[in-house]
Amino acid sequence: MKNLLLFFVVPFFFPFINQQPLGIAELTEKILANMEAYVADFPEEKAFLHLDKNIYSAGDNIWFSCYLTAGSPDVPSPLSKVLYVDLLDNAGNLIQQKAIEIKEGHGAGEFRLDNFTQEGVYQIKAYSHWMRGFGNDAVFSTSIQVFEPYNLSFQPTVVWEKSETNLGTSYQGSVTVLDRSLKPLTSGKISATWKIGSTGIKTEALKLDAEGKGTLGFQVPIGKESEISTLVLTWKENEEYGVERQFVLPFASRSLDIQFLPEGGDLVAGFANKVAVRAVYPDGAPAKISGTVQNGTEKIPFETNTSGLGVFSLTPEIGQKYAAEITIDGNSRMVDLPPTKASGINLTVDNSNEALVNILIQARDFGKISPTGEALLVVHARGRIGHMQVINLANGVTGARIRKSQLVSGINQIAVFEPGGTPLAERLVYISGRDERALTVNTPQVNLAPRAKNTWSFQVDGEGFEGGNYSVSVIDAQEQSFQSNSNILSYLKLESELQGNIHQPIRLFGQQRDHESIELVMLTHGWRRFDWEEVLSKKFNNSNFIEQGINITGTVSPKDGNKKGLGGGIINVFSKGNEQDFLAVEYTDNGKFIIDDMTFTDTTQLVLTVRDKRLRELVQLELDPPLAKYQQWEGFVPTQKSFEADRYLQEFLTQAEKRRQSSAAFDEMGTVDIDEFVVKAQKYQPEQENINRMYGKGDATLIPSEIGGFEGYFDIWQLLQGRFSGVSIKPNPMGAPTVTIRGAGSLNQLSPIFLLDNVPVDAQFISSISPRDLAAVDVFKDGASLAIFGSAGAGGAIAFYTKRGGGVLEAGEGVFNLRFPGYSTAREFYMPKYDQENSPKPDFRSTLYWNPKVAIDGNSGTIEFFNSDVVQGYKLVIQGMDKNGKLSYFEKEIMP
Repeated sequence: MKNLLLFFVVPFFFPFINQQPLGIAELTEKILANMEAYVADFPEEKAFLHLDKNIYSAGDNIWFSCYLTAGSPDVPSPLSKVLYVDLLDNAGNLIQQKAIEIKEGHGAGEFRLDNFTQEGVYQIKAYSHWMRGFGNDAVFSTSIQVFEPYNLSFQPTVVWEKSETNLGTSYQGSVTVLDRSLKPLTSGKISATWKIGSTGIKTEALKLDAEGKGTLGFQVPIGKESEISTLVLTWKENEEYGVERQFVLPFASRSLDIQFLPEGGDLVAGFANKVAVRAVYPDGAPAKISGTVQNGTEKIPFETNTSGLGVFSLTPEIGQKYAAEITIDGNSRMVDLPPTKASGINLTVDNSNEALVNILIQARDFGKISPTGEALLVVHARGRIGHMQVINLANGVTGARIRKSQLVSGINQIAVFEPGGTPLAERLVYISGRDERALTVNTPQVNLAPRAKNTWSFQVDGEGFEGGNYSVSVIDAQEQSFQSNSNILSYLKLESELQGNIHQPIRLFGQQRDHESIELVMLTHGWRRFDWEEVLSKKFNNSNFIEQGINITGTVSPKDGNKKGLGGGIINVFSKGNEQDFLAVEYTDNGKFIIDDMTFTDTTQLVLTVRDKRLRELVQLELDPPLAKYQQWEGFVPTQKSFEADRYLQEFLTQAEKRRQSSAAFDEMGTVDIDEFVVKAQKYQPEQENINRMYGKGDATLIPSEIGGFEGYFDIWQLLQGRFSGVSIKPNPMGAPTVTIRGAGSLNQLSPIFLLDNVPVDAQFISSISPRDLAAVDVFKDGASLAIFGSAGAGGAIAFYTKRGGGVLEAGEGVFNLRFPGYSTAREFYMPKYDQENSPKPDFRSTLYWNPKVAIDGNSGTIEFFNSDVVQGYKLVIQGMDKNGKLSYFEKEIMP
């Protein structure tokens, strides 16, 4: 691990430390030393992505702005300079990956969704290599939905009725199916598949009446009710084309997890205990319940809010057991409260004062735990101690008043230790306000006319502002039913640190704070990554290193099995065609090397020359895979969502289809009908090749390295001529050749799709790739293999795969060429300028303005954009972070 500097100040209050008993003194020293080591050597990084929106159609761009923080409190990370952003399907398969360069804690990028992107739920994850070392819980993750506009021809809705019996839960689903025109669907066949978890239980046909209505029934047996059960409706317009819609069955009330959580951790007899309630279903969704707790002759009522959280007060007696009678969906059940303890600590925290946190600590029979009656109170935020104090509970009660100004903004943990180091009571508390900067937006004129210009401004409030990074999006306000559940404040200050699902956290951190709901979250959610046992035993560790640039690692070894060992040597590295970009690294006699902290973009060709002290140039080179290289995300948990066809989705997809047709007509993206085809499954083993085939294996494959003298071909097209049956390549000395594939579609002269490492490119770009760098070429020409490309693949497809990361070509004794992926470069977001142009192309944009890094003049930024032809209301989102880590968030709907 690289040497880290302690750049966070650790203030604390600790009176009379030298006068305390040895146990307390040793515990104090251990906590101070271990916390200091944790903060200095293991500063945690956190990432957040601002997406332009979270609903897309095939063919759209996903624009994102990256924020990376480190330490406590969070500041723009000075550590990692590489952030990996992954686009995954809902099975955890990697679809696209971007390596984003981070400068001053910020970066930006985009994913391009092809016109043949399959509809469904996708997940986006963001992480640094250092961050992954803290576990998958440290990784930023969010879900988006991608829709295919054509699939609006199948719009089912399901209304559920359920009944719970001793055998299980029976479901009756009333189904209504509409077509694109919102009329009853009358054509095609519909099948219904019932699943419990990922296991299909049965499939049956769904019959509809003239109004497009039908019914279905299913029973989930006892013992399976805590699993997510789904209904998948599949509509087949014809034998070749089908559309799937998924619906999640409502959970049985007895599957509800109801937790009673005393404020300090234990229910202690004789004291007024604050008890929080949390009611969630197996998927983390909240439940609104009510109930009572019988305490002698008194019935204590309680209820949960829309987030499934509530609180009540109970004074238990020694030897008494307590249970709550719960009412949910008209059903009643009894749930036991935690057992009452005859001795222990009752912790009560009052966080309502603006300046102080007031803590009341009551103890019963504490002399049995600590003969001196002494304990240690510690308040910290991820290792940064804000307050430490020896307390005396010999009389059974004490307290503390802590100034909020000495605590880190965000989540702090209050813990009370006995002298041996066991935490007896713990409580989270949220300190708000100081690490935020308000945003003020000026919209002097809001113009909603088609193609009208809007010029707005915003100001970052607060003294001492020295600049920062802020991203801005303006989208169609009609997409309000597909809002993100997180913002930069809710994620970095809350979600990234707590266990369990937090229901719609953005509501807690919108324009106003919901302090009451935040307090309930503090009472019901535990810390995600901080463990006292690990801290006190100093077991914390991170085996990953901090990337300060692009890193290449590998091994030098003797060539052709030469038994003469290595003597160590030097590797010289430079970019091909730019010898000024030069660096040298050393390796020892074990041959291991690392070329670190490089800065280059996209896939770049590098030349490595190796000279060993003993073997000279008689060596060979093998590279390790890139750090973030994988096929599937380990431990991936799919997102289960029900299809909901509301007017917002219909409007969005209607405009998306118009946008696609407009591009086809004005950008010369011709489409044609293709012949009938049959879809067949095709398996291959990707681990046998160093290739990630996103669209499967083609109908024919060429491995250039298996062709003698392939390095001598002038370009890729010369290499491919005559290699594939039905593929015609007509050279063009002035540019890219003309390529056609016979049999790929009904019109043979249509150009095929060209893919380079799964990314669509043009033939001219392919011409620039050296045959030396090719790992494989796949040709798709049959209907079965082209089905994944939709109508865009009517002319066939040719996929080129380069030797990325693991591929090294020897260009001579001790000279090696390789292509290695560097930082991803984002395209500039296109915004028409209708005051300078008069384009005849229709404008159906959904994202009207996107700027991942707005220029700040003083403390002000400008937002300037033109409306599309159809948007009738704007949604503006601004979020970001100043140079000192103070966060800002602003959201507003601007309607007529």
